[in-house]
Amino acid sequence: MSENAGHPELPGYVSIRGAAKLLGISEKTVYHYVDQGRLPAMWAANVLMISIEDVQKFQRGPSGRPRKNTPPWRLPTGDNTQFMTMIQVQIRSQQHEALVKKLEQIKKGERHIFPGTAIRSIMHSETEPDQLVIVLSWRKAVMPDQAERETALEAFRRELADVLDWSTARYNSGSVLMHTS
Repeated sequence: MSENAGHPELPGYVSIRGAAKLLGISEKTVYHYVDQGRLPAMWAANVLMISIEDVQKFQRGPSGRPRKNTPPWRLPTGDNTQFMTMIQVQIRSQQHEALVKKLEQIKKGERHIFPGTAIRSIMHSETEPDQLVIVLSWRKAVMPDQAERETALEAFRRELADVLDWSTARYNSGSVLMHTS
């Protein structure tokens, strides 16, 4: 049975389901954008239809609430001390797209969360386009021991070994002297 069975066929328009597929988001989110007036839609035979042109030029914008105040700098005290590891590693030749797909799979599968981390960031370097920078930060009060951290990192390295050249990896670790909340 066709995905659009029962839906009108209007050249240049898609249903909510079609818009969701094009945008890579849920149908519920598309309905939300239509309700907000951010994505124009029209009714056709009891089905909301959206111009393909409007879908293609639609920009979602940042998710979450925008900050009203910039957090102040903080100096760590007692159990609030943080420990950070930064890893710079080379992306294997012509593996950027494969890397992005693997990272999406890791996120979707909720893998490699590095227990106890307060921050996990993976950055594609703009100044060195063949480089990836990984930042892991723990609060010392809940940070696992060195062996557990290394075991988690080794599993991460194994999963990404075909897209990252770990022999080029440079590691830097230390205590955080100042941070924001």
